[in-house]
Amino acid sequence: MAPLPDITFYYFPLACSQAVHIVLHELAIPFKAVSTRHNSDRKLEAADGSLTAEEYRDQVHHSNYVPGFVVTFPDGNKESITETPAILSYLASLVPERNLGGKTELEKAKVLSWIMWIGGTLQGTAYSAFLAPRRFVDASDEKLKEGVQAGGRRNIEAGYDHIEKHLQKPGSGWLVGQDVTLADAYAYVIYRWGIRLAGYDMEKYKKYTEFARRLEGRESVKKALEDEGVPAHFN
Repeated sequence: MAPLPDITFYYFPLACSQAVHIVLHELAIPFKAVSTRHNSDRKLEAADGSLTAEEYRDQVHHSNYVPGFVVTFPDGNKESITETPAILSYLASLVPERNLGGKTELEKAKVLSWIMWIGGTLQGTAYSAFLAPRRFVDASDEKLKEGVQAGGRRNIEAGYDHIEKHLQKPGSGWLVGQDVTLADAYAYVIYRWGIRLAGYDMEKYKKYTEFARRLEGRESVKKALEDEGVPAHFN
């Protein structure tokens, strides 16, 4: 196996970056983790003071979001990768024998479909509409704002219904194939969002809750939660 590049990973506790955090530990890939925080302008900067918000935007993530991911190669060349599905796919390619991106070509397509859907539809559209309606309409118009938030909540619930129905099908209890994949790590994070951000009683999604409980028992999830200073949901 080719030597692994040096990885610097920027995260915000319990954000979508946690999926990357879980996968890094699942694959036992060495990395440097840097927590981020909001500055007075609500822009992300490195919590350890190593990067200002402007430096973070210019060097790590052009939109000032997490996850931030910088890869340094043996020749000194540095590359940044943005967007959770892209970073997850890259990590799976570094340790292909673990098959976190799927075993067969069909499984690989299904894993990619899940992480793109979670990142684009459930997180990027539904949760964004619910939590940040200003991205879609003039936030000073309360009626428009409330309409967008209501639509976001409906789409969040539809997303959770979709995951629940999929997990009700006979199978391994994972989203794709017979073992854990990238999709499962991302789905765990979104499960926690339902409690923390949307205030849902996630226990009503029985199969999804069983899934999240099982995933939280993995060492990779325990380590990611510990790194971020986040308590486990299931005790």
